[in-house]
Amino acid sequence: MAFFHNFFNTFKKSAQELKSVRCIVTIGLLLAAAVVLDGFGSIRIGDFIKINFTFLPLSLVGILFGPVPGLFAGLLTDIIGYLVNPIGTFIPALVLISGLEGLIYGTVLYNIKSEKTVKTIIKIVAARLVVCAVCNLTLNTLALYSVGYITGDSFGALLLARVATNIITFCLGSYMMMAVLLPVKQLYDRKLRHAGQKERQN
Repeated sequence: MAFFHNFFNTFKKSAQELKSVRCIVTIGLLLAAAVVLDGFGSIRIGDFIKINFTFLPLSLVGILFGPVPGLFAGLLTDIIGYLVNPIGTFIPALVLISGLEGLIYGTVLYNIKSEKTVKTIIKIVAARLVVCAVCNLTLNTLALYSVGYITGDSFGALLLARVATNIITFCLGSYMMMAVLLPVKQLYDRKLRHAGQKERQN
């Protein structure tokens, strides 16, 4: 019961973050970064395999503000990204999968410590593993297959290629999240404490 109580409290606290101007502004900046990375920082391999780094700003939204803002950030990243850089057919299922990705990051990583502890490393690796296995490899592949982008004849070969790609992005992404996002979280926490001290002084 305690687990479910803490789980629902996490969502409740996360939803309240959206009332903060600081949260909205920060999410807006991170969304802009995600769209830029999606449009200009992506590596495409054929028509169906894409390596991008939008997980960095998206997971940072989850770290700072939790699953609810993470969900909305994921949905908006995919929609705005397509509007800015419309490649191929718009697939609504991919929007939902992107939202799920943000939800997962927020659920697992909300308010993790900025120090590189064993618990923090395990959480980052777990979140990245779930996103790569469930969202990227399984659901994205099924979404592309359901709309005819991947046919039965090429399914096996493309699946193997996507497995290899996701193993690479899992390892690289986990390392980048620890190397880049933890220092950013530390800086954000420091700025937040400084702002709180100034408000108390005033």
